[in-house]
Amino acid sequence: MALFVMAPAWPLHAAGQEPVADSSRYRQFMVYPHRQAGYAAMRAGDERVAMAEFMRARALAPQSIDTALDLVEAYRHFGHAAQAQKLLDEQHRYTPNDPRLRAAQSVAAPSAVDCSRDGRPVCRAQRGFDDLQAGNLAKAQAELDAPDFARSPEGRSLRHALVQRAIYLGDRQRADAQLAELDANDKLSADERSQWFNLLLQLGKLDAARQLQSRGGLDAPAQDLAMAQAIANHSDRKGLAAYMASRQPAFTTEKDERQWVNLLASVAHDRPELLARYASRYPANAVLQARLSVPLAMARGDSAMAQRMLSRLPDGSFREDRFSLDLQQGRYAEASQQAELLIAQPEGYRLLDPLSYRLMEAGARGEAKQLLLAAYPFAGNPGSAALFSRLAVLAGEQPALFSSDDRVRLRRPLESVPLRMAQVAILGALHDCDGIRQVMIDLSPNYSAEQWRQLGDCYGNDRPGLAEYAYAEANKRKPDSDTTRALAYQAYSAQDYATALQVWRSIPVVHMQSADLLAAATTALTVDDPAVARSWLDTYAAQGGQRDHTYWWLRAQADDPRDPALARADLENAVAMHPDPRYYARLAALQSQAGEAQQALVSLQRASALAPNDSKLAAALGYAYLQVGAPDKAMVQFERAHQANPDDPALTRQLLYVHQQLGDSAQARTYAALAIDQLGPIDAPGTGSSDSTAQEDEDQQRYTLRRLHEDLGRQWRFNADMTLGDTVSSAANTAAPGVSYRSYLQLEAQYRFDPHLTGGDANTLAAYARVFAGSGASGSVWPMHAPMLGVGLHWKPLLSQNVVLSIEQQTPVGNSRDTRNDTMLRASGSWSFSPRLSDDWHATGPSWFTQNFYVDIARYLRARQTVFTVDYQLGWQRKLIDGQTIEPYAHVQYTGIDRAHGAGYARDARLGVGLQWNLWYGETRYDAYPHRFSIAVEGQHAFTSYLHENNAVFLIARTQW
Repeated sequence: MALFVMAPAWPLHAAGQEPVADSSRYRQFMVYPHRQAGYAAMRAGDERVAMAEFMRARALAPQSIDTALDLVEAYRHFGHAAQAQKLLDEQHRYTPNDPRLRAAQSVAAPSAVDCSRDGRPVCRAQRGFDDLQAGNLAKAQAELDAPDFARSPEGRSLRHALVQRAIYLGDRQRADAQLAELDANDKLSADERSQWFNLLLQLGKLDAARQLQSRGGLDAPAQDLAMAQAIANHSDRKGLAAYMASRQPAFTTEKDERQWVNLLASVAHDRPELLARYASRYPANAVLQARLSVPLAMARGDSAMAQRMLSRLPDGSFREDRFSLDLQQGRYAEASQQAELLIAQPEGYRLLDPLSYRLMEAGARGEAKQLLLAAYPFAGNPGSAALFSRLAVLAGEQPALFSSDDRVRLRRPLESVPLRMAQVAILGALHDCDGIRQVMIDLSPNYSAEQWRQLGDCYGNDRPGLAEYAYAEANKRKPDSDTTRALAYQAYSAQDYATALQVWRSIPVVHMQSADLLAAATTALTVDDPAVARSWLDTYAAQGGQRDHTYWWLRAQADDPRDPALARADLENAVAMHPDPRYYARLAALQSQAGEAQQALVSLQRASALAPNDSKLAAALGYAYLQVGAPDKAMVQFERAHQANPDDPALTRQLLYVHQQLGDSAQARTYAALAIDQLGPIDAPGTGSSDSTAQEDEDQQRYTLRRLHEDLGRQWRFNADMTLGDTVSSAANTAAPGVSYRSYLQLEAQYRFDPHLTGGDANTLAAYARVFAGSGASGSVWPMHAPMLGVGLHWKPLLSQNVVLSIEQQTPVGNSRDTRNDTMLRASGSWSFSPRLSDDWHATGPSWFTQNFYVDIARYLRARQTVFTVDYQLGWQRKLIDGQTIEPYAHVQYTGIDRAHGAGYARDARLGVGLQWNLWYGETRYDAYPHRFSIAVEGQHAFTSYLHENNAVFLIARTQW
């Protein structure tokens, strides 16, 4: 016969019963599947599987009455009564007071009486259990319905077994009917009351279970917990809260008390005070209670309750909850301390992310920053990326939180590129360009496009070349229109116009904004590509870009090369919309190109009025005044420009030349000295050679300025030259044009008038006197015959040409019959055609070629004779030492004399070759060599001549000082 078919899935203990080891939910969770599988095998008649499953359940819960009765049922079902009895005896040691065990033992006890027709309760119970084992619930019910049997102990055991069987078979109607038969007036033992209480809970008859509990005897903590669990299983949270509010069980085990605390926590949302007021007996459950109640109290803002719960616990416990409570109450400093202690725990670094986040969310940004920087650079923290990002967010939102020491620390480059990339994000949020440049100094190719872009922004105008490089690297990695556009603008800023143009051309026109098209056109004009500029300007106009003065200004520059007239029209449109000095200046340039000097001057005057402090415009206006012949006004403008740019050598020289043109030699000489100073220190004396062409040009410029300075400061000039020959020659001389001597001598003194005294004309006017003599008709070697005194004026009408007009009164000094008074009118000029070919000292180079083309026309009024002379000389001067040269030379000369009184025209053409030694001396810092002495030996051959001798040799000496 069988006692139970299936035990309850949730064992509960009767009053006064010892709790067994399988009372935990986890143990029941492990045992229940094996019990189910065992009964399924029994129904299928599979003894092997059934026995194996029940034994496995028994091994998991070796002291459980449920696993014992399951295995007893299996033994009996498969005919192993002795083993069933042995197991019941063994279970008696663990649960001796369990009524199910006693019932099983009484039913299993051997009986000598034949109970097949006996009406005693024990026999009825035995027959009923046999019917249950056979699965005949109707016959078992019939036995139970016998008079006076149901209320007997045996009848109540059979009823219990019948209810269990009905529950197992899912026959809730039969189970409910049997429970309804339980009379409230029945006198049940404590074990039976507990048993029926458990069955009511299994069937979900919570009201009936409460009624049974209300009769008394079921107030043990186990029944309280069972009822609470049953209510919780029905998801009746309000009913559970009401029930638990009326109970304060004192559990004898920590596990049961923990279950009660968990149930209190499940209703804490509605009745938080239930969890808070419960007094746990076990420390572990007190901790659990605090862990569950504190967050709930904080969630509803009941900080006082949370604080009371935490005060029951040691200070070092529940740091996270203490942190949360401090954070909630605005005690940020205390919250930060708790966070630091949490992070200091083993593996605490993993909490840095959530703790810093919560500090930020609560508004404690300073504390969050301190917490993060204390752990920076987060080595070994798997969430370092999020932490770097959080620092960057803090830096961007409140950069003032970061002190100078913090910034110095953040600027130190970390050891790897990924870490430095994270650094850049923080420094970028702080707008700390110095830090970004310091961190990215390695220029690693692994930096992202965004970081290269940041670096480019940071270099900006300070280091435009590096900024361009950074933008170029960003464009390689992310060539979108924004990055490419930034590269184009920066390349232009770095004056890398070719790259800027190339980048602009790489951007599709459809992606270019109006401002981009104007910038691209500006770039094209800068690199002198007006055709490309016109294309972009056409696109700009086609897209509806505003045709303002900027557009017309760019349009004028683009149209200028091919159509100056159109460019002028563009500029006129520009100045009509917006008078701008740049526009007027360019318009003036076009007008000047067209030969409209006066209109150009007007445009520059307007430009200068708009920008009176613009030195470049002042200089341009000065040149315009020179073009219209107003050097005095030009001088004023050049002075304005020079005041703004006193170190500009071009302005200094222009003032030199203007003052020279105005005849103000003193001021011209002052600017000549200043121009010399602007060329820098003078190189060591020597041959004048230098290491570079630029240096040679500078040296030559210096010498030219020194020569001009010397010339402007000279008023007296003295010359002497003498020729000694072996025969008479017609070689050109300044003493007596057209007069042939074997030898001659001339001494001349010249005084140059101050231009200011002669009306301010820069053209040179000088008075001179000279004495000259020749060898005479006797052919004497020494030129002492018939000396003459010449007194006259020299006038140099052209500033840029060496042409001199002279008038001279000649008077005999002695009583020579070969001389007489006469007046000579003379025009002469000489040209070397290049400063490099002049016979003056050259500051650069070891040698130079010289040439001179000399023309002289003299008219003697009294003698009515005209003399025409042309002479060309080519030489090569080789420097010996500073200020000395040796010069081989050759010259060709033609002399024609138109004689008076029908004497006819005489001519002489000859070639001369000579060697000359030159000495220059007397130079100073600002004056070139003022003195020169030359001595030469020359041989001549006349191809045609009016003289008797065709060949001659001369010794020639000249000096000037």
